[in-house]
Amino acid sequence: MLRDENLKALTREKFHHFKTLEKKHQELDDIIDKMEKKAVLTPKEEEELKKLKAERLRLRDEMLYLMQKAKEEAENEK
Repeated sequence: MLRDENLKALTREKFHHFKTLEKKHQELDDIIDKMEKKAVLTPKEEEELKKLKAERLRLRDEMLYLMQKAKEEAENEK
């Protein structure tokens, strides 16, 4: 069984755009954290926050898919 960090490293090797996905996910995480720390959000900011969270979730799902694919490929190589 591959550990999470080992699996991420393997996924970065097999899928070069994985690192870009990780970076974008982290950037969205930071923006969302800052927005959520505000005492009050305008309706426009609330809508933007909702869109950012949806995009972050989409990126996470794509990363999990690639990690699963890398894991399956590694297991098939054994």
